[in-house]
Amino acid sequence: MEVPEPLRLLSILSEYSAVKGKIELHKLVYALQTKKGVHLGYRFINYSFGPYSKELEEDLKLLSSLGLIKEEKGPDGPIIKLSEKGENILKNLNTSPLRHSKVRV
Repeated sequence: MEVPEPLRLLSILSEYSAVKGKIELHKLVYALQTKKGVHLGYRFINYSFGPYSKELEEDLKLLSSLGLIKEEKGPDGPIIKLSEKGENILKNLNTSPLRHSKVRV
């Protein structure tokens, strides 16, 4: 059984601890798909600040509304990370499509 894309984002945030804002998250997911071949199923367009995916943005809103991710104020801007609820969901899924796929953006 394949894990739905929104829940795969939990794996990304777990692997990378926290991501500095949505722009960096879009860049990270784009890099994982194009450079590391991690299938996440997002389509990207070139946008003024880099790659952008409408589907990714919708999944972020969904995960936030479910309380699985949170956005906190960091010293250099917002930080997106897993909530405690998100961590528990990820543990129950017991899957990570990103093992050994870290990419610097």
